[in-house]
Amino acid sequence: MRLACNFGTIVLAWTALGLGQEVPKDCPRVGSDFAPIFDGQTLTGWHISTSSPHGSTKGWVVKDGAITGTQDKPGNGGILLTDAAYGDFEISLEIGNDYGPDSGLFLRSTEDGKCYQAMIDYHDNGNVMGIYGEGIGGFAARNFVTGSAPDQITVLDHPPFPCPVTPEQWKTLWKKDWNQVVARITGNPPRIETWINGVKFMDWTDTEKRLPDAGSIGVQVHGGGDLTGQYVRYRNIRVRRLDTPDNTLSPEEQAAGWQLLFDGKTLAGWTTCTMQESRVPVDDGSIQPHGCGAYMMVPQQEYDNFILSLDFKISPGCNSGIFVRTFPITVEPGQDVGFNGIEMAIDDTTGAGLHDTGALYDLVAPCRNAMKPAGQWNHAVIVCDGAHIGVELNGELVTRMDLDEWDEPSKRPDGSTHKFTGTAWKNHPRHGYIGLQDHGSRCWFKNIKLLPLEK
Repeated sequence: MRLACNFGTIVLAWTALGLGQEVPKDCPRVGSDFAPIFDGQTLTGWHISTSSPHGSTKGWVVKDGAITGTQDKPGNGGILLTDAAYGDFEISLEIGNDYGPDSGLFLRSTEDGKCYQAMIDYHDNGNVMGIYGEGIGGFAARNFVTGSAPDQITVLDHPPFPCPVTPEQWKTLWKKDWNQVVARITGNPPRIETWINGVKFMDWTDTEKRLPDAGSIGVQVHGGGDLTGQYVRYRNIRVRRLDTPDNTLSPEEQAAGWQLLFDGKTLAGWTTCTMQESRVPVDDGSIQPHGCGAYMMVPQQEYDNFILSLDFKISPGCNSGIFVRTFPITVEPGQDVGFNGIEMAIDDTTGAGLHDTGALYDLVAPCRNAMKPAGQWNHAVIVCDGAHIGVELNGELVTRMDLDEWDEPSKRPDGSTHKFTGTAWKNHPRHGYIGLQDHGSRCWFKNIKLLPLEK
């Protein structure tokens, strides 16, 4: 079964985070290369635990595109678990719960519900996205408690991770209907990080190993009391495995239709932009374009609308880039093929200007430089769909561009000038080649994956 993914969902997520046409300074998380684990219509891939101490409610259904749960009789809660097990991963989902039920997002859960829980205690004196040891010690790491209404919180003194917002800021951050939450778990003993609507709320590391290295993902309706007629709702549930072997697709990526552009062993399917073989072989499971014999390495076909996901690292002092929609790829002698595409800049700098890492080179600056130091791996995602171009770097949305606003050659929408002469970007072809640039320094690219976007 293929799970549909389209840029519209990403645009809605950006809008929900308050982005409009600008990327704010806090660089929210989006996770556009996460693969769906819920098809929006059925509970395929999920099952109800029959051994949870919270109960075995039959009140799990899909309604209006969301997993919806309730107690089917007073006191009978339960958990809904994925059939698949997950080790190191990130999960993104939207929650739209009634204010009252006690729920939670289970990480590495056993069949009977022992897990690290990202709390969704959405009730008075509750918490969202703190960490709780469900059946493994009952410890709790949280930095605020909710009040009598969902827009009220009290910030706790001496938390394990400082609360990133004031009670007044919470009223703006937390939405009345749907909110995006993200959890990331790595290692064992694990480090667990959580985000609410793009803002990091918890970073906590356990001191001992309490669970196996992998387990199910789950959502909960708490047992006890009478919560009948009150509902928890979860939609747009997506995962990115962090322990998938290099240069392979996870089962979720395969189901979603991702394509692996580089096998990690050969340069099959790749050439230089002059359509010659690279002079540089595969280097330690990576494409290393420096010395390839041309300006960039490219796959042997064009792409139009897609999500491109890859990892890269640079050598000290490196200058490189990732190009999209490079067209035409053949240029006259003396011309620069780099002027024919849009480049996500890669540079060994710490600034956040028009030529720093994450920028759409000389066009749009990133909200901040989210790149790790030279020698460390970075994860980049570039989304191209119609007029929309977006860059995510190490999990943060750093740059956005709406090509329809770029209707004059050599000028940005604000009237300032850039170096690209000729056709206005609004009229540039919305297809072309992806390119990995050789700009005189060694750099490495691996895990190069592409998801075509459906129109």
